[in-house]
Amino acid sequence: MESLRRSITNVGRQTERPAWADAYLVELRESIRAIVEPTHPLYMKLQCRLTDLETKFAVTDKALTKELNIMQMELFSLQTLVKRVDNMEEHLAHVRDALNKIWTKPAHDLD
Repeated sequence: MESLRRSITNVGRQTERPAWADAYLVELRESIRAIVEPTHPLYMKLQCRLTDLETKFAVTDKALTKELNIMQMELFSLQTLVKRVDNMEEHLAHVRDALNKIWTKPAHDLD
């Protein structure tokens, strides 16, 4: 392993990069910088907006959940009220039937 390191090191020292490669690397770095620098603020703005949207979504989700719970409670109350009205209608039907029996009896049966 040591001999391999020495040979790589020696090869590295003996080989010089051509001038065109250095110029190419400089140009490549400048191109990358020209692309990254303007996009970095855009990325930061997008990240902030995404964080804001996530926060708004969480708040909205919480509010919708709360509203849904309220609506479910109101629906339960409404169902209870409907059952009570049905019971009252049934009771009134019995009262109506009883009154009809009383009113339809002949007068001599009442004496």
